[in-house]
Amino acid sequence: MNQPTDDEQLLAELRAALSDQDPVPGTVTAAARAAYAWRSIDAELAALCYDSLLDDKDLAGVRSAGDAARMLSFEADALSVEISIEGARIIGQLDPPQAGEIEVRHRGGLILVPADELGRFACDSIQHGPVSLRCLTSSATPVVTDWIVL
Repeated sequence: MNQPTDDEQLLAELRAALSDQDPVPGTVTAAARAAYAWRSIDAELAALCYDSLLDDKDLAGVRSAGDAARMLSFEADALSVEISIEGARIIGQLDPPQAGEIEVRHRGGLILVPADELGRFACDSIQHGPVSLRCLTSSATPVVTDWIVL
């Protein structure tokens, strides 16, 4: 193999090498998607039922965008999660109130925060982008919220 003399030549050789590969069979792709769907089979999904950013459009003209926190509610059969988002900070509460641990999943990784006996929790330094919470309590199956975008 000849040594490439510039970046464009190197990229062209890489493209040629990769284009010679067989495509991924459809059965492999289907199996991968099915496996991904089972990633949180042990958790109950808490669906978004209220988002002040979407549901309060009539009030959006009354206040400026930076004045109020974004309020969200998620509901599952055994647990509800109420959160308030202000910048990079999430403040929340579990209902029914109970102690537990909250996994805040976001672009920057995973942050674990405790929920006190009243179900209250807070988390700072959340990066903008997709965010989801996984709530672990002693009295319920783990509950995972829908992904939202900050």
